[in-house]
Amino acid sequence: MIIQFKNAYLEKLFENKPVSGKPKYNTEVVLKFKKTVLWLKSANSIREIRSFKGLNFEALKGKLKGFLSVRVDRSYRLILTIDEEAGIVIKEVITVHDLNNHYQ
Repeated sequence: MIIQFKNAYLEKLFENKPVSGKPKYNTEVVLKFKKTVLWLKSANSIREIRSFKGLNFEALKGKLKGFLSVRVDRSYRLILTIDEEAGIVIKEVITVHDLNNHYQ
């Protein structure tokens, strides 16, 4: 999978680049976030992501309709979209939009 970020803060976290200001997430959440993104990146297809029950891959409703989510842990989820790039080989592109606390 190809991973791209719409959220510059999350992109910096993933790439281990310095971020300014007070951290938005604790160290444990950041490590789980990176692990989840790496797993998404290594997946061969959306079908493989859907089949892994631990991610709780789902379409969102309400104000986030049109987005999908996967679980990072019990509280946090990644908000994302999936696009396909046409070409000789169709590549699925996952765009990470946000990491939020599902229960706040």
